[in-house]
Amino acid sequence: MLKATRALQETETKSEKLSEQIEQLKKQMEILNQKLQDESKQFSKFLPVIERLSLYPTDTLLAAPINSSRSTLGLSIIKGVSAQLEQKAKIIKQHKKELNDLQVKLADETSKLEALHKEQEKQRDQLTSATKEARAIQQRSASTAFKVSQDAAKAAAKANTINDAIQKITASKIAAERRLKAEALAAERARNQAKAEAAKKEIKTVTQSNDGPGLSTSSSKGAPVAGRIVSLWGSSTDTGPAQGTTYAPQSMASVRAPCSGQVEFASSFRGYGQMIILNCGKNYRFVLAGMGALNVGAGQSVSKGVMIGRMPAWSGSSGAGRPTLFVQLRRGERTINPSPFL
Repeated sequence: MLKATRALQETETKSEKLSEQIEQLKKQMEILNQKLQDESKQFSKFLPVIERLSLYPTDTLLAAPINSSRSTLGLSIIKGVSAQLEQKAKIIKQHKKELNDLQVKLADETSKLEALHKEQEKQRDQLTSATKEARAIQQRSASTAFKVSQDAAKAAAKANTINDAIQKITASKIAAERRLKAEALAAERARNQAKAEAAKKEIKTVTQSNDGPGLSTSSSKGAPVAGRIVSLWGSSTDTGPAQGTTYAPQSMASVRAPCSGQVEFASSFRGYGQMIILNCGKNYRFVLAGMGALNVGAGQSVSKGVMIGRMPAWSGSSGAGRPTLFVQLRRGERTINPSPFL
């Protein structure tokens, strides 16, 4: 899955660069087309004179009786104007050629982009299938841990803020651990060793979610999505300093896990769109919001770099309304700068 996700990331990065090149080509064509229109407009003013000169040169030059010096001067002016017009005609011809070349290049690049999009779709579908299969296997092998995670996620769904959601997740897990410990103790007192051992095993699977690797600035880094950064953690916004980093990815770009750990929440949340809370261990959590679809669910363990969701389908300019991915890093209840870990 890691290998497949990296391959998808490479395809998406190529697609992103190609999309930018296509946008640049379109801008160049727009500028060149405007130049061509302006030049043609100026040139068109002289067309009636040029046409008359070509059809009736003598009549045009000798339209009125004038002395020889004036005629010579007139011919000199016409010669000069003709040279300028010839130069303008060459420029227009060159610009037309450049425009045609750009149109050919644009068609070629657009064809390449369509092929990349098809490859992306194929790779995404394969990864989605693999992630669902991995989730089913984990759920069968740790059903109690999954149930605890589902209960914690349901509690988080009722929260009003991200901070409140994390508090509810933590409280729900602590309550589950206490309940399982009480069951193990009761089984030991009743001398039911088999039940006591089973309860202890369940406790271990539940507590493992908080024993992840944590985060390290020395480990391999990489953005969770291919796209430009719109705002960094701490930058000025209308509501105060930004509490995370925001990316502007391409349509349906894959979103990858920024750390190894357990998914504690995976659903829509308030005005954040589809959101994931990923427990990295050692009191670190990543929050990723704004996705269009999720590949993972609460209770699932994931490796760093694996595809966990994708952005919404989108088309248009880079203006307002473009879907963005919000990435927040928390240590306990505090938000911290995610940049050193991405």
